[in-house]
Amino acid sequence: LKRAPVRHRSAQDLLDEMMEVTDTYKLDLVKFTDPTWNTSVDRVIEFCREKIKRGFTVPFYPNIHAGVCTEEMFHLMAEANCYEVAVGVESGSPKVLKQIGKGTTVEKIKRTVGWAKKMGILVRGYFIIGMPDETEDDLKLTEKLADELELDEYGFTILCPYPGTQMYDQQEHGSTDWENTDEYSNDFWRSDHLSNSRLKEWQQYLTERYREKLTWHNKTLIHQK
Repeated sequence: LKRAPVRHRSAQDLLDEMMEVTDTYKLDLVKFTDPTWNTSVDRVIEFCREKIKRGFTVPFYPNIHAGVCTEEMFHLMAEANCYEVAVGVESGSPKVLKQIGKGTTVEKIKRTVGWAKKMGILVRGYFIIGMPDETEDDLKLTEKLADELELDEYGFTILCPYPGTQMYDQQEHGSTDWENTDEYSNDFWRSDHLSNSRLKEWQQYLTERYREKLTWHNKTLIHQK
């Protein structure tokens, strides 16, 4: 992953803008597209308390990191009308999570998903297939974790080495036509142990297993709690 400085905004400033745009455009949901919305538990708690205080009930949906969560945080998120969270699970292999510097563990991921579900928040999980040192056994652990989490929605993608990321190799990927590359299922990435065709087989297999819960098939209507 490419690391960049985090630019924080105050809860007051953020909510001022949220209230303005939801009123102007008659929105019934606010989605945060920041890669990691919960960079700080304290900031999340501050945001939720301020949202509750204002009586601002429009639901929201952020991307969260499983390693930066507490049960209290999810309790307040639910009270502040968090509709759904997206979690970058990536892999069910402790080895792979450590190698990619994910900053969390399988147990923390399970605990985070459990807290969210306990509070009635839907959970969407994203998994990446084809980490550099990933093996068939690692992918079996990913499948096992996907089963155990019982998520509301699933997404399975093949690793895509974008320019500027640690996985990108100028000599190998420099001629790639990024404008026309499928970022979810590219035709060129291979891991140290698995060919691109084998990664696609795994992606197809997992896609079929969770077809009714795939992120792009979700038809759930958004309702305020």
